[in-house]
Amino acid sequence: MAEDNFQPQPQTMGGSVSMRVLWTVSEYRIGTNAVWGNEEARKLLFKPLDITATMIIFDGKRCRNVIFNKETAKTKEYLDKFFHITPQMLDIADETVEVIKTDCNLPGFAEYLRLRDGRLVIHINGVFFYLEPKVNY
Repeated sequence: MAEDNFQPQPQTMGGSVSMRVLWTVSEYRIGTNAVWGNEEARKLLFKPLDITATMIIFDGKRCRNVIFNKETAKTKEYLDKFFHITPQMLDIADETVEVIKTDCNLPGFAEYLRLRDGRLVIHINGVFFYLEPKVNY
């Protein structure tokens, strides 16, 4: 999908300014044979993510007209098959995870996981990033 640089613009609502941020990178785990180390991974901490029904916006870049496909997978088998790691290495206790596949070419968003507690897990250059849901009213 199309990727472009995107700078969110503040929206004014009744004299106040509001930004729409629905997810934030809260932590990361470096996988075995990772290309990135702590220095690169730390740069993504607290980065905002916004996902709508048709768009993904992350770290100043956006995919438009995104198609999302969801499936459920057994956590242990999925992580072993695709990343050669165990759920314990990522501190994931869920027996199953929701795998979300997209046609977005942003790093980490072609395929990512949604855990039962609502967090998302993306994988970039051997590092697993956890995104916490943030609700702004």
